[in-house]
Amino acid sequence: MNDCELQDLDDDLCQAALPADGLSDLRANEAGAFWLAADPTTGRRRLWHWVNDRARPLTPPELDVTSRVNGYGGGAHAYLDGTVIFVADDTQRLYRQSLTEEEPRLWWSLPDTRYGGLTADPRRQRLLAVEEQGSARKATQRLVALSDNERTVLSEGADFHGAPALSANGKRLAWVEWAFPHMPWQRAHLVIADLDPDGHILHQHVWDGGGAVTQPCFSGDGNLVVISDHCGWWQPYLIEGDNAYPLGEHPADHVPTPWQLGECHHLWPDRHTGLLLRFHEGAAQTVQVDGLGHEHHRLLSDATRVIGLATAEGWLYAITQGPSHAARLARVSLSTGHQQTLHALPTPDDAPPPTYISAPLPGDEHVTAFVYLPGATDDVLPPLIMRVHGGPTAACYPVFDPLIRWWVRQGYAVVDLNPRGSGNFGRAFRERLAGQWGRLDVEDAIAMADELVARRLVDPGRLFLRGQSAGGFTVLNTLASTRRFCAGASLYGVTDAQRLASMTHRFESKYLDWLLGDDRVRQEASPINRLNDFSAPIIFFQGGLDAVVLPDQTLSMARALRQRQIKAEVVLFPDEGHGIRHPSNRQRLIARELAFFAAQGGKVS
Repeated sequence: MNDCELQDLDDDLCQAALPADGLSDLRANEAGAFWLAADPTTGRRRLWHWVNDRARPLTPPELDVTSRVNGYGGGAHAYLDGTVIFVADDTQRLYRQSLTEEEPRLWWSLPDTRYGGLTADPRRQRLLAVEEQGSARKATQRLVALSDNERTVLSEGADFHGAPALSANGKRLAWVEWAFPHMPWQRAHLVIADLDPDGHILHQHVWDGGGAVTQPCFSGDGNLVVISDHCGWWQPYLIEGDNAYPLGEHPADHVPTPWQLGECHHLWPDRHTGLLLRFHEGAAQTVQVDGLGHEHHRLLSDATRVIGLATAEGWLYAITQGPSHAARLARVSLSTGHQQTLHALPTPDDAPPPTYISAPLPGDEHVTAFVYLPGATDDVLPPLIMRVHGGPTAACYPVFDPLIRWWVRQGYAVVDLNPRGSGNFGRAFRERLAGQWGRLDVEDAIAMADELVARRLVDPGRLFLRGQSAGGFTVLNTLASTRRFCAGASLYGVTDAQRLASMTHRFESKYLDWLLGDDRVRQEASPINRLNDFSAPIIFFQGGLDAVVLPDQTLSMARALRQRQIKAEVVLFPDEGHGIRHPSNRQRLIARELAFFAAQGGKVS
């Protein structure tokens, strides 16, 4: 019996709590396809395997397959010689499991050590990985090779390592490095190394285009292609020595912002074929190109977000989302175009359609969003819930989301905002937020609300805000800057930027310098220091184990607001971290949030 049956909860609420993006970390090879899927009853990620027209979970349900490198992980499993090797749970130990056995066995473990970006080196029967040691605040990183009884350090000294890629013949290795104070989407360079037969580095050189590089990928015939944004857009480039030859035809981003290790959004099976993304108005399109990057045709035409790509034996495998489907694993024959769904999260037939909308800003700029509207009800305009994504350099997509569907069924209009600083719109748009966080994103939220009101799509007297993590920071600063919104919900949102900078994990420890600048600006932009500017009610949702936004930040903010007679509720989830993952906790969050908005005037008759 699942949580919904045990608690006798409304079916729609249970559906709303399901993750729309619960599939991730795709790999494929001659042994089939491998991916992670969130268990709908526990939220833990299990490793799944598809082969011979059958999908099945491999790892036991009590293990959560996840990497914690950089706090966001990625690349948590790899296939090697009839087995899978994966990272599990808070221990971050590496386990090895045969495809024909039920129980995994411990394969590799070091104290206070995390692994991610796992990449198989089958010719040498070893695994390449990014290794992170020490506390999250003071960790060090290196690129290592692991075998049954040996650990070899391949590269160290850089602040951060990522995206290891090995050529098919095992002779060349490429990876990405970056250094403080940068994030990997601000400034990163490519390292290319030649390996001897034993896998040791003979010599290496650096390719630095002057921007940020990500996702190096060797083609089937050994060419190296990397994504770089040194010309303003994340586009593919063929790397030959110190030269880079562009392969993309369109001035558009071809990958999302690289928050995780192990991501794959472009592939080059042979010298004549490439498979890549391109973004248009915030939606991802999958295209097949020739060896020079000239487009042939689109694939997966109903998908608007691509979580991962892989190829094997003439098939393209893809985890995608679209306006009418939640996360889905499909494959497409590269010779015939035949498409087959292998594994899919449930999607109801009444998914609300997204509408792309743009709102003008001063100086010929604009902010965009995706709007979802309920059915008309006797000329009564609906209340609005505006969502602000985290990051702040992440992005929202025009895809089916069970939570949006639930809100729309309650009579709310929903808008997913991509404020300046969001990914998928080019380097200039992403970097527009430099030193302006808490100001430009606030302007964008207000401008989009004004645009929706001007178009008579929403009720101007019933506007609500909600955001998670960095989006929570935007919510709080917006409520402190305007009276347009009736209330807001902050999900583990940043309240004290100065304190966050001194306590957050190493990966983001210098990020606030870029977003906000010096101590004075951080203090001025922190919601905790703007208490006298608030008047609207706020509900806070917070994980008790959150190491990014510490619970004390949220509790202190709410307590200070209540002392000023501002309604401030706190819903604490003692067993959650930075994000509310367990289905029963998500159900509680959704129900409390809707009741809170209804009590502030959002109730729909």
